[in-house]
Amino acid sequence: MVKKLYLPALATVIFWLVWWLVSAIYDSVLLPSPYQTVEAFINILTTSSNWQHIGITAYRVIVGTLAGSLFGTLLGIVTRYNRLARAAVGSVIYPLLQSVPTISWALIFVLWFGLQDITPILTVAVVVAPFFIINIWEGMKELDTNLVEMASTYTHIKNRILSRIILPMLYPYIFAATKSSFMIAWKIIVLAEIFGAASGMGYMLSIAFESYRINSVFGWTLAFALILIVFEHGIFNFIDRKYIRKWKPQELKS
Repeated sequence: MVKKLYLPALATVIFWLVWWLVSAIYDSVLLPSPYQTVEAFINILTTSSNWQHIGITAYRVIVGTLAGSLFGTLLGIVTRYNRLARAAVGSVIYPLLQSVPTISWALIFVLWFGLQDITPILTVAVVVAPFFIINIWEGMKELDTNLVEMASTYTHIKNRILSRIILPMLYPYIFAATKSSFMIAWKIIVLAEIFGAASGMGYMLSIAFESYRINSVFGWTLAFALILIVFEHGIFNFIDRKYIRKWKPQELKS
């Protein structure tokens, strides 16, 4: 355990030392020191109104990811049963969602809906949906067809086969898509809130930038980074070890 923590701790210390050294040499307000950044971060956490903005952003990320996941998962599953849907997803829907820049979606939704919650939520949804489409699509290709055929001999109810056989085999792919999408969503939401919201962490980041409070810009950036670290190395890794690995094919566990 100590050996596992030694190298990450050493790398972290080196990172902070290099940052402090560069900021000391550069000696500019454009590059706050680690101490100034942490001080700004603490000020953010000790201001009650900022927690409201953090909660708003978290709400938008969760709802947007949920909407994109449901849409993408549904499309991915439908491609197994419908050739037209497979063609539509492969030639139109997936390429469209995948190729359009995030900023374009944000600006389009601002024009349509204005500075409302729906703008960043939809921006997140349309950007994360391709992750689910492609993961479910690939998962469908890797299904154990023998198991599905065996289930078909016991019941011809497709919904039962889907819920009892197919979906459990897709759990690793759904989890991988959820993890990737959720992490991406926290990065997307910054841009979406800068252009399409009057509240949230991205909005506060833009306010700090416009008022030239560079320490606060770094403080909010640190807040985003810590949230991602907690979800990546804490929540998602725990869920993966505890619940998902038993569903993974052997080649996906390595």
